[in-house]
Amino acid sequence: TLPWLTASQTVARALSAPLGILITVVAAEEMPRGSRAYAISVLGMAAALGAGLCVIALPLADLGDHGWRVLYVLPLLGLPLCRSVARSFPESRRFVRQHRDVPLAGHGRRLALLATSTFLLALFTAPASQFQNEFLRDERGYSAAGITLFTLLTNTPGGIGVVIGGRLADVRGRRLVGAVGLLGGVGGTVAMYLSSGPPLWLWSVFGAVLGAATIPALGVYGPELFPTSLRGRANGLIGVLAVLGSVVGLLAAGTLSDELGGLGPAVSVLSFGPALVAVLVLTLYPETAHTELEDL
Repeated sequence: TLPWLTASQTVARALSAPLGILITVVAAEEMPRGSRAYAISVLGMAAALGAGLCVIALPLADLGDHGWRVLYVLPLLGLPLCRSVARSFPESRRFVRQHRDVPLAGHGRRLALLATSTFLLALFTAPASQFQNEFLRDERGYSAAGITLFTLLTNTPGGIGVVIGGRLADVRGRRLVGAVGLLGGVGGTVAMYLSSGPPLWLWSVFGAVLGAATIPALGVYGPELFPTSLRGRANGLIGVLAVLGSVVGLLAAGTLSDELGGLGPAVSVLSFGPALVAVLVLTLYPETAHTELEDL
C-alpha cells in the first residue's frame, strides 16, 4: 500500500543519502589536486549506469497492475556486492592521518553559500526529474516502454557532458564550466517540457549533455571547501537543504501545474532557482582547481 511504500522509502533514502555524500567525500580526499572533478565525473557515470538499469527494467510495470512491485525486488540482487565492497573499502588516508578538529562556526559563510545554492537548485531539479515520467505518460501519451526508450536515448549522451565537464573543470576551472552547464542544462530541460514530437527528444539531449557538466564542476565544492574534520558534517547539512528544496519544489510544481495548466509552465517558473545559482557561482564561488585540500 502507499503508506508502506512511503515508510520504506523514508528508511531507504535516509540510509542511501549519506552513502552518496560520503562516497563523494572519500573520492575528493583520495584524489590528487588535478583530478578531483574528474573523479566526481566517474562517480557520476557509475550512478547513471545504476539509474539506467532501473530505467531498463521499467517496462516490467506494464505486466499488470502490480508489475511495478517487481522493480523494488531487482535491487536486492546487488546486496552481495555491497557486502563485498564494505569489507574491503579502505578508510580515507586524509581522515586516518592526524588532523585538527575545527569548529563549524568558522566556515559558516561557505556553508551558507553551498546550502543556499543546493536549495535553489533542488527547487528545479527535483520536480524536473521526478515528474518527467508522469509528464511523458499523461501529457504526451507515452507507454512504460516508450518512457524507457526516451530516457535511455536522450540521457545516455549526458555521459559526454559528465566526462568532458570533469576534465574541463580540472583544467580550466570550476566556475565557468558549472555556470554554463547550469544555464544550458536548465534551458534544455525547460524547452523539453514545453515541446512535443522530435523537438522534445532534441531538447532533452541538449539539456542532458550540458547539464551533466555541473555534476563534476559543482559537485566537488562540498568536499573541497571544508577541512577533514568537517567534511562529512557540513555536507550532511547541505544535504538537508537539498531535501528541503526538493520538497518545496515538488509541492510548488504540483500546485503550479494545476494553476497554469501543465508541468511545462510549472517547471519554467521554477527555473529561476538554478539561474540564481549560476549568478552565485560566477560571483561568490572561489576557484578551487589545481589547489590541495589543505590549502583550501
